Amino acid sequence: MTIKNISVIIPTYNEEKDISECLRSLEKQTYKDFEIIIVDDGSTDKTIEIIKNFKKVKLIRGEHKGPGVSRNLGSKKARRNILVFVDADMTFDKDYLKNLIKPILEDRTGKIIGTTHDYELVKNLNSVWSRCWGKVRVDYRDSNNKDKISNDAVIFRAIKKSEFLKMGGFNSKYGYADDQTFWFEHKVKPVVAKNTTCYHKNPETLKATYKQSRWIGASLNNFLLNIPLIKYLLPLFMVLISPIMILLISIKRIIKLKNISLTFPMFVFVTARYFGTIEGLSRKIYLEKNVK
Repeated sequence: MTIKNISVIIPTYNEEKDISECLRSLEKQTYKDFEIIIVDDGSTDKTIEIIKNFKKVKLIRGEHKGPGVSRNLGSKKARRNILVFVDADMTFDKDYLKNLIKPILEDRTGKIIGTTHDYELVKNLNSVWSRCWGKVRVDYRDSNNKDKISNDAVIFRAIKKSEFLKMGGFNSKYGYADDQTFWFEHKVKPVVAKNTTCYHKNPETLKATYKQSRWIGASLNNFLLNIPLIKYLLPLFMVLISPIMILLISIKRIIKLKNISLTFPMFVFVTARYFGTIEGLSRKIYLEKNVK
């Protein structure tokens, strides 16, 4: 398979604080033969105005239906035969794109349909709430773990366009986890591409933490949610046991992060995450709503 270039697809929704840095990082890539397609998911801030300052970017304006829908739309408009999916608050090492597609280019078996990066590190650790999320989002040791089924390690960052379309693209019903569609529905995982470090932002305010947790909660796919009686009582049950759960989760995270200085912020952080998750679950169960 001869592959000369790629399409980088970026969904945006109110990304005025981050999109410029993301695009400038892509401009500095050592690999130059790629197009950038941004699909805006109904932004209400200055995201569109900022994007228009970058002349080589193709902008598609969509409705607020979530990043999965935006990525699918961008994929259909892509003119290249490898799709690369990144987020608007990401930045990259200069060889990121070159190394990300290298396993696909060098594959002689035809079995490698796509890749993921080996490290995804947090870049906004100046915020205490960001530190509570953790410093590392993806570690190649997780990516190579065959038992990992519900984290960023199963997300395809680069994939052959033909295979992407063959599998039907991303399923928006998974909400926050729609970019894990190929694992959920086909049990297909990407190959880890070496030397592909990128940097990502964690939510850095309590409000952003709550909103992110709400979206994650609305995207949960636990088997208990398929049992009607349990499903409708679950949010109430979670509220009733919240004091115990918040305490246990906080202690567990403090131990994991090995940072005793986060003790008080962690309790506040976990409280925001816990009740954000409950609201998201409630939206999914009672309103059938799952949009960021």
